[in-house]
Amino acid sequence: MMTEIPSMEMPEWIRNPREFDIRNILQDSLCYLACGLHGHFVKYYMGNAYSFVYIDYHISRERLLQDMDEYGFTGYRVIRQESINPHKLHPGGWDALTWYYRDNDPGRERRFNHFRGDPERGYFAGYRDILNTSWKKVLPVYEDGNPNSWRRIQKEPFAEWFIFERTEEYDETHNPKRFSFLFLNTEAVAAYQALYLENQIAPKIIVIPQYGFGLNWTEFGHRDQILARTIFYRDNPLPEYIVGMSGFTEPWPEYTNRVKKYFNGHNFCVTIWRYSGDPARLNPPVTEQMKTDIDRPSENELVFVEGGEFQMGDARMTGSEDERPAHRVRLTYDFYIGKYTVTCQEYSRFCRETGVEEPEDEYFPRMRKPVVYVNWFAAIAYCNWFSEKEGLPQAYDRFGNLLDFDGSPTSDLRRVAGYRLPTEAEWEYAARGGNKSRDYIFAGSNDFDEVAWFRGDFFERPREVGLKSPNELGLYDMSGNVWELCSDCYNQYRDGLEINPYEEAGQLFALRGGSVRENPTAVAVTTRDGAWGGYINFAVGFRIAKTAQTDREAQNTEGRDGDVQ
Repeated sequence: MMTEIPSMEMPEWIRNPREFDIRNILQDSLCYLACGLHGHFVKYYMGNAYSFVYIDYHISRERLLQDMDEYGFTGYRVIRQESINPHKLHPGGWDALTWYYRDNDPGRERRFNHFRGDPERGYFAGYRDILNTSWKKVLPVYEDGNPNSWRRIQKEPFAEWFIFERTEEYDETHNPKRFSFLFLNTEAVAAYQALYLENQIAPKIIVIPQYGFGLNWTEFGHRDQILARTIFYRDNPLPEYIVGMSGFTEPWPEYTNRVKKYFNGHNFCVTIWRYSGDPARLNPPVTEQMKTDIDRPSENELVFVEGGEFQMGDARMTGSEDERPAHRVRLTYDFYIGKYTVTCQEYSRFCRETGVEEPEDEYFPRMRKPVVYVNWFAAIAYCNWFSEKEGLPQAYDRFGNLLDFDGSPTSDLRRVAGYRLPTEAEWEYAARGGNKSRDYIFAGSNDFDEVAWFRGDFFERPREVGLKSPNELGLYDMSGNVWELCSDCYNQYRDGLEINPYEEAGQLFALRGGSVRENPTAVAVTTRDGAWGGYINFAVGFRIAKTAQTDREAQNTEGRDGDVQ
Protein backbone atom coordinates (compact mmCIF):
# COMPACT_ATOMS: atom_id res chain seq x y z
CA MET A 1 0.00 0.00 0.00
CA MET A 2 1.29 3.44 -0.88
CA THR A 3 1.53 5.27 2.41
CA GLU A 4 1.99 8.56 0.57
CA ILE A 5 -1.65 8.42 -0.49
CA PRO A 6 -3.97 8.34 2.54
CA SER A 7 -5.89 5.13 3.00
CA MET A 8 -9.66 5.16 3.09
CA GLU A 9 -12.37 3.11 4.73
CA MET A 10 -14.10 0.43 2.70
CA PRO A 11 -17.38 1.86 1.33
CA GLU A 12 -20.63 0.34 2.51
CA TRP A 13 -21.67 -0.57 -1.04
CA ILE A 14 -18.67 -2.93 -1.23
CA ARG A 15 -19.27 -4.38 2.22
CA ASN A 16 -22.83 -5.17 1.20
CA PRO A 17 -22.94 -5.15 -2.61
CA ARG A 18 -26.39 -4.70 -4.14
CA GLU A 19 -27.41 -3.39 -7.54
CA PHE A 20 -24.80 -2.01 -9.89
CA ASP A 21 -24.57 1.77 -9.44
CA ILE A 22 -22.18 3.59 -11.73
CA ARG A 23 -21.90 6.59 -9.42
CA ASN A 24 -20.76 4.33 -6.58
CA ILE A 25 -18.25 2.75 -8.94
CA LEU A 26 -16.83 6.11 -10.01
CA GLN A 27 -16.70 7.71 -6.59
CA ASP A 28 -13.17 7.63 -5.05
CA SER A 29 -12.04 5.20 -7.74
CA LEU A 30 -8.69 4.51 -9.32
CA CYS A 31 -9.12 4.94 -13.07
CA TYR A 32 -6.58 3.36 -15.38
CA LEU A 33 -6.73 4.45 -19.01
CA ALA A 34 -5.17 1.14 -19.69
CA CYS A 35 -2.52 -0.24 -21.96
CA GLY A 36 -2.93 -3.79 -20.75
CA LEU A 37 -4.44 -5.09 -17.56
CA HIS A 38 -1.53 -4.34 -15.19
CA GLY A 39 -3.01 -5.74 -12.01
CA HIS A 40 -0.09 -4.39 -10.01
CA PHE A 41 -1.98 -1.09 -9.73
CA VAL A 42 -4.68 -2.99 -7.91
CA LYS A 43 -2.02 -4.50 -5.66
CA TYR A 44 -0.18 -1.26 -4.89
CA TYR A 45 -3.16 1.04 -4.40
CA MET A 46 -5.66 -1.20 -2.68
CA GLY A 47 -6.67 0.59 0.50
CA ASN A 48 -6.10 3.94 -1.17
CA ALA A 49 -9.04 3.04 -3.40
CA TYR A 50 -11.55 0.21 -3.31
CA SER A 51 -13.04 0.74 -6.76
CA PHE A 52 -10.86 0.14 -9.83
CA VAL A 53 -11.97 1.21 -13.30
CA TYR A 54 -9.88 -0.09 -16.22
CA ILE A 55 -10.57 0.92 -19.82
CA ASP A 56 -8.83 -0.66 -22.81
CA TYR A 57 -10.24 -1.63 -26.21
CA HIS A 58 -7.44 -4.17 -26.90
CA ILE A 59 -8.19 -6.73 -24.18
CA SER A 60 -10.68 -9.47 -24.93
CA ARG A 61 -13.00 -10.95 -22.33
CA GLU A 62 -11.00 -14.20 -22.46
CA ARG A 63 -7.70 -12.47 -21.80
CA LEU A 64 -9.29 -10.39 -19.06
CA LEU A 65 -10.31 -13.51 -17.16
CA GLN A 66 -6.90 -15.10 -17.68
CA ASP A 67 -4.93 -12.09 -16.47
CA MET A 68 -7.00 -11.76 -13.32
CA ASP A 69 -5.13 -14.74 -11.89
CA GLU A 70 -1.98 -12.65 -11.64
CA TYR A 71 -0.51 -9.63 -9.93
CA GLY A 72 -2.91 -7.75 -7.68
CA PHE A 73 -5.67 -10.33 -8.11
CA THR A 74 -3.64 -13.09 -6.48
CA GLY A 75 -5.18 -14.23 -3.22
CA TYR A 76 -8.68 -13.12 -4.22
CA ARG A 77 -11.73 -14.89 -5.59
CA VAL A 78 -14.65 -13.51 -7.51
CA ILE A 79 -17.83 -13.37 -5.41
CA ARG A 80 -19.78 -11.42 -7.98
CA GLN A 81 -19.48 -11.07 -11.74
CA GLU A 82 -21.91 -9.19 -13.96
CA SER A 83 -21.89 -8.21 -17.63
CA ILE A 84 -23.06 -4.60 -17.62
CA ASN A 85 -25.53 -3.25 -20.15
CA PRO A 86 -23.95 -0.07 -21.61
CA HIS A 87 -27.10 1.90 -20.78
CA LYS A 88 -26.32 1.30 -17.09
CA LEU A 89 -23.08 3.13 -17.71
CA HIS A 90 -24.47 5.97 -19.80
CA PRO A 91 -27.90 6.71 -21.29
CA GLY A 92 -26.29 6.88 -24.73
CA GLY A 93 -24.94 3.33 -24.46
CA TRP A 94 -21.83 2.46 -26.44
CA ASP A 95 -22.32 5.47 -28.69
CA ALA A 96 -21.22 7.69 -25.82
CA LEU A 97 -18.36 5.40 -24.81
CA THR A 98 -16.61 5.02 -28.14
CA TRP A 99 -15.40 7.32 -30.80
CA TYR A 100 -15.92 7.09 -34.54
CA TYR A 101 -13.60 6.78 -37.49
CA ARG A 102 -13.82 9.44 -40.14
CA ASP A 103 -15.74 8.67 -43.28
CA ASN A 104 -12.85 9.76 -45.46
CA ASP A 105 -10.48 7.24 -43.90
CA PRO A 106 -11.15 4.09 -45.98
CA GLY A 107 -8.22 2.27 -44.44
CA ARG A 108 -9.58 2.87 -40.93
CA GLU A 109 -6.11 4.00 -39.94
CA ARG A 110 -5.62 5.12 -36.38
CA ARG A 111 -3.69 8.28 -37.18
CA PHE A 112 -3.81 11.59 -35.40
CA ASN A 113 -4.53 13.67 -38.47
CA HIS A 114 -7.46 11.48 -39.48
CA PHE A 115 -9.59 12.41 -36.51
CA ARG A 116 -11.91 15.30 -36.00
CA GLY A 117 -11.20 17.10 -32.75
CA ASP A 118 -13.32 19.30 -30.57
CA PRO A 119 -11.23 21.93 -28.80
CA GLU A 120 -13.80 22.39 -26.04
CA ARG A 121 -14.58 18.82 -25.01
CA GLY A 122 -11.30 17.22 -25.86
CA TYR A 123 -12.58 14.12 -27.61
CA PHE A 124 -11.94 13.17 -31.18
CA ALA A 125 -14.81 12.11 -33.37
CA GLY A 126 -15.42 11.20 -36.97
CA TYR A 127 -18.29 9.74 -38.90
CA ARG A 128 -18.92 6.10 -39.33
CA ASP A 129 -17.36 2.89 -38.01
CA ILE A 130 -17.01 2.65 -34.27
CA LEU A 131 -13.60 2.07 -32.79
CA ASN A 132 -14.70 -1.06 -31.02
CA THR A 133 -13.04 -2.99 -33.82
CA SER A 134 -10.36 -4.97 -32.06
CA TRP A 135 -7.17 -6.21 -33.70
CA LYS A 136 -5.96 -9.70 -32.93
CA LYS A 137 -2.84 -11.54 -34.16
CA VAL A 138 -3.71 -15.06 -35.30
CA LEU A 139 -1.92 -17.89 -37.07
CA PRO A 140 -2.94 -17.86 -40.71
CA VAL A 141 -5.20 -20.61 -41.88
CA TYR A 142 -5.31 -19.36 -45.44
CA GLU A 143 -4.41 -16.17 -47.32
CA ASP A 144 -0.71 -15.55 -47.85
CA GLY A 145 0.72 -18.06 -45.37
CA ASN A 146 2.73 -15.36 -43.63
CA PRO A 147 2.98 -16.19 -39.90
CA ASN A 148 3.25 -12.46 -39.15
CA SER A 149 -0.04 -11.60 -40.86
CA TRP A 150 -2.69 -9.79 -38.91
CA ARG A 151 -6.35 -10.57 -39.28
CA ARG A 152 -9.01 -8.06 -38.36
CA ILE A 153 -11.64 -9.36 -35.99
CA GLN A 154 -14.56 -7.08 -35.24
CA LYS A 155 -16.12 -7.48 -31.82
CA GLU A 156 -18.73 -5.74 -29.76
CA PRO A 157 -17.38 -3.73 -26.84
CA PHE A 158 -18.18 -5.05 -23.38
CA ALA A 159 -18.24 -4.03 -19.74
CA GLU A 160 -17.62 -6.55 -16.98
CA TRP A 161 -18.00 -5.85 -13.26
CA PHE A 162 -16.49 -7.91 -10.42
CA ILE A 163 -16.45 -7.90 -6.65
CA PHE A 164 -13.30 -9.63 -5.36
CA GLU A 165 -12.94 -11.08 -1.87
CA ARG A 166 -9.72 -12.15 -0.14
CA THR A 167 -9.42 -15.91 0.27
CA GLU A 168 -9.12 -17.54 3.69
CA GLU A 169 -5.42 -18.41 3.42
CA TYR A 170 -4.54 -14.71 3.41
CA ASP A 171 -4.93 -12.26 6.30
CA GLU A 172 -5.18 -8.46 6.59
CA THR A 173 -1.51 -8.01 5.78
CA HIS A 174 -2.22 -9.14 2.22
CA ASN A 175 -4.57 -6.21 1.45
CA PRO A 176 -8.20 -5.37 2.24
CA LYS A 177 -10.93 -7.95 2.26
CA ARG A 178 -12.89 -6.75 -0.78
CA PHE A 179 -12.67 -4.46 -3.79
CA SER A 180 -14.66 -3.62 -6.89
CA PHE A 181 -13.25 -3.98 -10.40
CA LEU A 182 -14.96 -2.61 -13.54
CA PHE A 183 -13.40 -3.31 -16.93
CA LEU A 184 -14.57 -1.62 -20.14
CA ASN A 185 -13.51 -2.77 -23.59
CA THR A 186 -13.89 0.56 -25.38
CA GLU A 187 -12.00 3.77 -26.10
CA ALA A 188 -10.44 5.13 -22.94
CA VAL A 189 -10.67 8.90 -23.33
CA ALA A 190 -14.19 8.89 -24.72
CA ALA A 191 -15.27 6.59 -21.87
CA TYR A 192 -13.60 8.82 -19.27
CA GLN A 193 -15.54 11.75 -20.63
CA ALA A 194 -18.87 9.94 -20.76
CA LEU A 195 -18.53 8.35 -17.31
CA TYR A 196 -16.68 10.83 -15.15
CA LEU A 197 -17.33 14.18 -16.79
CA GLU A 198 -21.00 13.54 -17.43
CA ASN A 199 -21.51 12.46 -13.81
CA GLN A 200 -19.46 15.39 -12.50
CA ILE A 201 -17.16 12.98 -10.68
CA ALA A 202 -13.39 12.66 -10.84
CA PRO A 203 -11.46 9.53 -9.88
CA LYS A 204 -9.45 9.87 -6.72
CA ILE A 205 -6.45 8.48 -8.61
CA ILE A 206 -5.91 8.43 -12.37
CA VAL A 207 -3.17 6.25 -13.85
CA ILE A 208 -1.72 7.43 -17.13
CA PRO A 209 0.15 4.75 -19.10
CA GLN A 210 3.41 5.09 -20.92
CA TYR A 211 2.03 5.51 -24.40
CA GLY A 212 -1.33 6.26 -25.93
CA PHE A 213 -2.51 3.82 -28.59
CA GLY A 214 -3.18 5.22 -32.03
CA LEU A 215 -1.36 8.46 -31.30
CA ASN A 216 -4.62 9.74 -29.92
CA TRP A 217 -3.55 11.18 -26.62
CA THR A 218 0.21 11.17 -26.25
CA GLU A 219 2.35 14.06 -25.00
CA PHE A 220 0.48 14.27 -21.73
CA GLY A 221 2.36 17.33 -20.55
CA HIS A 222 0.76 19.50 -23.23
CA ARG A 223 -2.62 20.99 -22.43
CA ASP A 224 -3.69 21.05 -26.06
CA GLN A 225 -3.60 17.26 -26.33
CA ILE A 226 -6.75 15.19 -26.10
CA LEU A 227 -6.31 13.67 -22.64
CA ALA A 228 -5.47 16.93 -20.92
CA ARG A 229 -8.33 18.77 -22.67
CA THR A 230 -10.75 16.08 -21.58
CA ILE A 231 -9.65 15.92 -17.94
CA PHE A 232 -9.51 19.69 -17.51
CA TYR A 233 -12.75 20.39 -19.38
CA ARG A 234 -14.52 23.43 -17.94
CA ASP A 235 -15.30 23.16 -14.23
CA ASN A 236 -15.47 19.40 -13.86
CA PRO A 237 -13.84 17.92 -10.74
CA LEU A 238 -10.20 16.88 -11.05
CA PRO A 239 -8.37 13.77 -9.78
CA GLU A 240 -6.55 14.25 -6.50
CA TYR A 241 -3.60 12.12 -7.62
CA ILE A 242 -1.98 11.39 -10.96
CA VAL A 243 0.12 8.28 -11.32
CA GLY A 244 2.31 8.69 -14.38
CA MET A 245 4.24 5.80 -15.88
CA SER A 246 7.38 6.10 -17.98
CA GLY A 247 6.88 8.78 -20.59
CA PHE A 248 4.77 10.95 -18.32
CA THR A 249 7.73 13.04 -17.26
CA GLU A 250 6.22 16.48 -16.87
CA PRO A 251 3.12 17.03 -14.77
CA TRP A 252 0.43 19.50 -15.62
CA PRO A 253 0.75 22.84 -13.82
CA GLU A 254 -1.91 21.87 -11.27
CA TYR A 255 0.09 18.78 -10.27
CA THR A 256 3.45 20.12 -9.09
CA ASN A 257 3.53 18.28 -5.75
CA ARG A 258 5.51 15.10 -6.50
CA VAL A 259 4.65 12.53 -3.87
CA LYS A 260 6.88 9.63 -4.88
CA LYS A 261 8.93 8.20 -7.70
CA TYR A 262 9.58 4.46 -7.81
CA PHE A 263 10.01 1.46 -10.10
CA ASN A 264 7.31 -1.14 -10.17
CA GLY A 265 7.73 -4.85 -10.75
CA HIS A 266 7.83 -4.38 -14.51
CA ASN A 267 10.65 -1.83 -14.41
CA PHE A 268 8.32 1.01 -15.19
CA CYS A 269 9.27 4.30 -13.63
CA VAL A 270 6.17 5.46 -11.78
CA THR A 271 5.74 8.98 -10.42
CA ILE A 272 2.87 10.17 -8.23
CA TRP A 273 1.73 13.78 -8.21
CA ARG A 274 -0.84 15.31 -5.91
CA TYR A 275 -3.16 18.07 -7.02
CA SER A 276 -1.88 21.49 -5.94
CA GLY A 277 -4.42 23.83 -7.54
CA ASP A 278 -7.73 25.28 -6.38
CA PRO A 279 -9.28 22.86 -3.83
CA ALA A 280 -12.72 23.67 -5.21
CA ARG A 281 -11.85 21.66 -8.33
CA LEU A 282 -11.54 18.43 -6.36
CA ASN A 283 -14.49 16.11 -5.76
CA PRO A 284 -17.03 17.42 -3.29
CA PRO A 285 -17.71 15.23 -0.24
CA VAL A 286 -19.47 11.97 -0.95
CA THR A 287 -22.62 13.07 0.85
CA GLU A 288 -22.92 16.04 -1.49
CA GLN A 289 -21.99 14.16 -4.60
CA MET A 290 -23.95 10.96 -4.43
CA LYS A 291 -27.37 11.88 -5.76
CA THR A 292 -30.04 9.67 -7.15
CA ASP A 293 -31.65 10.24 -10.50
CA ILE A 294 -34.62 11.61 -8.60
CA ASP A 295 -32.44 14.15 -6.84
CA ARG A 296 -30.76 15.33 -10.01
CA PRO A 297 -32.64 17.81 -12.19
CA SER A 298 -34.14 16.27 -15.31
CA GLU A 299 -33.07 17.49 -18.70
CA ASN A 300 -36.81 17.79 -19.29
CA GLU A 301 -36.95 20.49 -16.63
CA LEU A 302 -39.76 22.95 -17.38
CA VAL A 303 -39.87 26.70 -16.93
CA PHE A 304 -43.11 28.47 -15.98
CA VAL A 305 -44.28 31.17 -18.39
CA GLU A 306 -47.04 33.55 -17.31
CA GLY A 307 -49.46 34.47 -20.09
CA GLY A 308 -49.54 37.96 -21.55
CA GLU A 309 -49.66 40.08 -24.68
CA PHE A 310 -46.75 40.76 -27.04
CA GLN A 311 -45.91 41.85 -30.55
CA MET A 312 -45.17 38.77 -32.63
CA GLY A 313 -43.06 38.93 -35.75
CA ASP A 314 -40.46 41.25 -37.23
CA ALA A 315 -41.28 44.85 -36.34
CA ARG A 316 -37.69 45.96 -37.06
CA MET A 317 -38.03 44.95 -40.74
CA THR A 318 -34.68 43.14 -40.62
CA GLY A 319 -35.88 39.56 -41.02
CA SER A 320 -37.38 37.58 -43.86
CA GLU A 321 -40.77 38.28 -45.39
CA ASP A 322 -42.47 35.34 -43.64
CA GLU A 323 -41.78 37.05 -40.28
CA ARG A 324 -44.20 39.83 -41.19
CA PRO A 325 -46.56 41.49 -40.62
CA ALA A 326 -45.75 42.08 -36.98
CA HIS A 327 -49.00 41.76 -35.03
CA ARG A 328 -50.33 41.58 -31.49
CA VAL A 329 -50.85 38.21 -29.83
CA ARG A 330 -52.51 37.61 -26.47
CA LEU A 331 -52.04 34.39 -24.51
CA THR A 332 -54.77 34.15 -21.89
CA TYR A 333 -53.29 31.14 -20.12
CA ASP A 334 -50.03 30.22 -18.43
CA PHE A 335 -47.82 27.39 -19.68
CA TYR A 336 -44.58 25.54 -19.14
CA ILE A 337 -41.83 25.10 -21.70
CA GLY A 338 -38.64 23.03 -21.68
CA LYS A 339 -35.58 24.71 -20.24
CA TYR A 340 -33.57 22.88 -22.91
CA THR A 341 -34.31 21.13 -26.14
CA VAL A 342 -34.86 17.40 -25.63
CA THR A 343 -31.45 15.73 -25.52
CA CYS A 344 -30.13 12.44 -26.81
CA GLN A 345 -30.10 11.14 -23.24
CA GLU A 346 -33.79 11.81 -22.75
CA TYR A 347 -34.80 10.55 -26.16
CA SER A 348 -32.76 7.36 -25.69
CA ARG A 349 -34.90 6.48 -22.67
CA PHE A 350 -38.00 6.86 -24.82
CA CYS A 351 -36.51 4.59 -27.50
CA ARG A 352 -35.48 1.89 -25.03
CA GLU A 353 -38.87 1.81 -23.33
CA THR A 354 -40.97 1.89 -26.50
CA GLY A 355 -38.79 -0.10 -28.88
CA VAL A 356 -38.48 2.85 -31.25
CA GLU A 357 -35.26 2.81 -33.23
CA GLU A 358 -32.85 5.50 -32.16
CA PRO A 359 -32.14 8.13 -34.80
CA GLU A 360 -28.86 7.83 -36.68
CA ASP A 361 -26.69 10.71 -35.63
CA GLU A 362 -23.27 11.00 -37.20
CA TYR A 363 -22.01 13.29 -34.50
CA PHE A 364 -20.45 12.09 -31.30
CA PRO A 365 -21.25 11.87 -28.41
CA ARG A 366 -24.89 11.09 -27.72
CA MET A 367 -25.37 12.84 -24.43
CA ARG A 368 -26.64 16.34 -23.50
CA LYS A 369 -26.75 17.28 -27.15
CA PRO A 370 -30.13 18.02 -28.77
CA VAL A 371 -31.62 14.92 -30.30
CA VAL A 372 -31.83 15.41 -34.07
CA TYR A 373 -32.93 13.37 -37.05
CA VAL A 374 -36.41 13.13 -35.54
CA ASN A 375 -39.44 14.27 -37.50
CA TRP A 376 -42.59 15.98 -36.26
CA PHE A 377 -44.46 12.71 -35.71
CA ALA A 378 -41.57 11.24 -33.70
CA ALA A 379 -41.54 14.38 -31.56
CA ILE A 380 -45.24 14.17 -30.70
CA ALA A 381 -44.85 10.44 -29.98
CA TYR A 382 -42.20 11.39 -27.42
CA CYS A 383 -44.62 13.93 -25.92
CA ASN A 384 -47.36 11.28 -25.61
CA TRP A 385 -44.92 8.83 -24.00
CA PHE A 386 -43.83 11.46 -21.50
CA SER A 387 -47.46 12.26 -20.71
CA GLU A 388 -48.14 8.60 -19.94
CA LYS A 389 -45.11 8.42 -17.66
CA GLU A 390 -46.44 11.42 -15.75
CA GLY A 391 -49.99 10.03 -15.57
CA LEU A 392 -51.44 12.65 -17.91
CA PRO A 393 -53.79 12.27 -20.87
CA GLN A 394 -52.07 12.17 -24.25
CA ALA A 395 -52.00 15.48 -26.11
CA TYR A 396 -52.15 14.01 -29.64
CA ASP A 397 -53.99 11.30 -31.53
CA ARG A 398 -52.17 9.18 -34.10
CA PHE A 399 -52.87 11.72 -36.82
CA GLY A 400 -51.32 14.56 -34.84
CA ASN A 401 -54.56 16.27 -33.81
CA LEU A 402 -54.60 17.94 -30.40
CA LEU A 403 -56.69 16.23 -27.73
CA ASP A 404 -58.33 17.74 -24.67
CA PHE A 405 -58.43 16.18 -21.20
CA ASP A 406 -61.34 13.95 -22.31
CA GLY A 407 -59.56 12.71 -25.42
CA SER A 408 -61.66 14.78 -27.82
CA PRO A 409 -60.07 16.79 -30.66
CA THR A 410 -59.53 20.45 -29.84
CA SER A 411 -57.61 23.51 -30.94
CA ASP A 412 -57.98 25.21 -27.55
CA LEU A 413 -54.62 24.92 -25.77
CA ARG A 414 -56.37 25.66 -22.46
CA ARG A 415 -58.01 22.23 -22.66
CA VAL A 416 -54.90 20.17 -23.44
CA ALA A 417 -53.55 18.46 -20.33
CA GLY A 418 -50.65 16.39 -21.70
CA TYR A 419 -47.15 17.26 -22.82
CA ARG A 420 -46.91 18.67 -26.32
CA LEU A 421 -44.83 20.79 -28.61
CA PRO A 422 -45.15 24.55 -28.08
CA THR A 423 -47.19 26.60 -30.48
CA GLU A 424 -45.43 29.21 -32.57
CA ALA A 425 -46.90 31.96 -30.42
CA GLU A 426 -45.85 30.25 -27.18
CA TRP A 427 -42.39 29.64 -28.54
CA GLU A 428 -41.75 33.23 -29.61
CA TYR A 429 -43.31 34.67 -26.45
CA ALA A 430 -41.04 32.46 -24.32
CA ALA A 431 -37.97 33.19 -26.50
CA ARG A 432 -38.59 36.91 -26.05
CA GLY A 433 -38.62 36.43 -22.27
CA GLY A 434 -42.38 36.43 -21.67
CA ASN A 435 -43.51 39.23 -19.34
CA LYS A 436 -39.85 39.70 -18.34
CA SER A 437 -38.86 40.58 -21.88
CA ARG A 438 -36.23 43.25 -22.51
CA ASP A 439 -37.01 43.24 -26.22
CA TYR A 440 -33.74 41.62 -27.28
CA ILE A 441 -33.13 40.68 -30.90
CA PHE A 442 -31.94 37.23 -29.88
CA ALA A 443 -33.18 35.04 -27.05
CA GLY A 444 -31.57 36.75 -24.06
CA SER A 445 -29.27 39.31 -25.67
CA ASN A 446 -28.61 41.68 -28.54
CA ASP A 447 -25.22 39.98 -28.88
CA PHE A 448 -25.82 36.77 -30.82
CA ASP A 449 -22.46 35.29 -29.74
CA GLU A 450 -23.56 35.43 -26.10
CA VAL A 451 -26.65 33.25 -26.51
CA ALA A 452 -26.53 31.42 -29.86
CA TRP A 453 -24.67 28.77 -31.83
CA PHE A 454 -24.65 29.79 -35.48
CA ARG A 455 -22.76 29.40 -38.76
CA GLY A 456 -19.05 29.86 -38.27
CA ASP A 457 -18.93 27.92 -35.02
CA PHE A 458 -16.68 24.87 -34.88
CA PHE A 459 -17.75 22.30 -37.52
CA GLU A 460 -21.21 23.91 -37.66
CA ARG A 461 -22.81 21.05 -35.73
CA PRO A 462 -25.28 21.06 -32.83
CA ARG A 463 -23.67 21.66 -29.49
CA GLU A 464 -24.37 20.44 -25.98
CA VAL A 465 -27.34 22.22 -24.43
CA GLY A 466 -26.92 24.97 -21.89
CA LEU A 467 -23.40 26.14 -22.80
CA LYS A 468 -24.46 29.67 -23.80
CA SER A 469 -26.27 32.21 -21.62
CA PRO A 470 -30.03 31.81 -20.99
CA ASN A 471 -32.72 34.36 -21.77
CA GLU A 472 -34.76 36.37 -19.25
CA LEU A 473 -36.83 33.29 -18.29
CA GLY A 474 -33.82 30.98 -17.88
CA LEU A 475 -34.37 29.21 -21.23
CA TYR A 476 -31.35 28.03 -23.18
CA ASP A 477 -30.54 27.79 -26.89
CA MET A 478 -33.71 29.34 -28.25
CA SER A 479 -31.53 31.20 -30.72
CA GLY A 480 -29.48 28.91 -32.93
CA ASN A 481 -28.09 25.45 -32.21
CA VAL A 482 -31.04 23.51 -33.71
CA TRP A 483 -34.30 24.44 -35.35
CA GLU A 484 -37.18 23.58 -33.01
CA LEU A 485 -40.41 21.94 -34.11
CA CYS A 486 -43.68 23.59 -33.10
CA SER A 487 -47.08 21.99 -32.68
CA ASP A 488 -48.97 24.08 -35.21
CA CYS A 489 -48.66 24.59 -38.94
CA TYR A 490 -46.53 27.09 -40.80
CA ASN A 491 -48.67 29.74 -42.51
CA GLN A 492 -48.42 33.36 -43.44
CA TYR A 493 -49.01 35.77 -40.56
CA ARG A 494 -52.26 37.74 -40.42
CA ASP A 495 -52.56 41.32 -39.28
CA GLY A 496 -54.55 42.33 -36.22
CA LEU A 497 -54.89 40.96 -32.69
CA GLU A 498 -54.86 37.15 -32.27
CA ILE A 499 -55.91 35.40 -29.06
CA ASN A 500 -54.35 32.01 -28.26
CA PRO A 501 -53.56 31.29 -31.92
CA TYR A 502 -53.14 27.73 -33.13
CA GLU A 503 -52.71 26.97 -36.83
CA GLU A 504 -54.43 23.65 -37.52
CA ALA A 505 -54.45 23.70 -41.30
CA GLY A 506 -51.40 23.66 -43.50
CA GLN A 507 -48.98 21.45 -45.37
CA LEU A 508 -45.91 22.32 -43.30
CA PHE A 509 -45.17 22.45 -39.58
CA ALA A 510 -43.48 25.47 -38.07
CA LEU A 511 -39.79 25.56 -37.19
CA ARG A 512 -38.34 28.26 -34.96
CA GLY A 513 -35.04 29.70 -33.79
CA GLY A 514 -32.55 28.91 -36.54
CA SER A 515 -29.57 26.61 -36.17
CA VAL A 516 -25.81 26.22 -36.39
CA ARG A 517 -26.16 26.36 -40.18
CA GLU A 518 -27.60 29.87 -40.21
CA ASN A 519 -25.95 33.27 -40.33
CA PRO A 520 -25.97 35.22 -37.03
CA THR A 521 -28.78 37.46 -38.27
CA ALA A 522 -30.97 34.39 -38.91
CA VAL A 523 -31.15 33.16 -35.29
CA ALA A 524 -33.35 35.96 -33.96
CA VAL A 525 -36.46 35.34 -31.84
CA THR A 526 -38.56 36.04 -34.94
CA THR A 527 -36.77 33.52 -37.22
CA ARG A 528 -39.14 30.92 -38.62
CA ASP A 529 -39.39 28.27 -41.32
CA GLY A 530 -41.54 25.28 -42.23
CA ALA A 531 -40.99 21.55 -42.79
CA TRP A 532 -42.97 18.50 -43.83
CA GLY A 533 -44.14 16.21 -41.05
CA GLY A 534 -41.69 13.50 -42.13
CA TYR A 535 -38.72 15.83 -42.56
CA ILE A 536 -35.53 15.00 -40.65
CA ASN A 537 -32.29 16.91 -40.48
CA PHE A 538 -29.10 16.99 -38.40
CA ALA A 539 -30.03 20.48 -37.17
CA VAL A 540 -33.73 19.99 -36.30
CA GLY A 541 -34.86 19.06 -32.79
CA PHE A 542 -37.62 20.00 -30.36
CA ARG A 543 -38.51 21.01 -26.81
CA ILE A 544 -41.65 20.17 -24.88
CA ALA A 545 -44.41 22.35 -23.46
CA LYS A 546 -47.48 21.96 -21.28
CA THR A 547 -50.48 24.10 -20.39
CA ALA A 548 -50.13 25.20 -16.76
CA GLN A 549 -53.76 24.63 -15.86
CA THR A 550 -56.51 23.20 -18.02
CA ASP A 551 -60.09 24.44 -17.96
CA ARG A 552 -61.12 21.33 -16.06
CA GLU A 553 -58.45 21.86 -13.39
CA ALA A 554 -59.56 25.46 -13.02
CA GLN A 555 -63.20 24.39 -12.62
CA ASN A 556 -62.29 21.78 -10.04
CA THR A 557 -60.28 24.35 -8.12
CA GLU A 558 -63.18 26.78 -8.15
CA GLY A 559 -65.52 24.05 -6.92
CA ARG A 560 -63.25 23.17 -4.04
CA ASP A 561 -62.91 26.82 -3.10
CA GLY A 562 -66.67 27.15 -3.11
CA ASP A 563 -67.04 24.14 -0.84
CA VAL A 564 -64.63 25.68 1.65
CA GLN A 565 -66.58 28.89 1.70
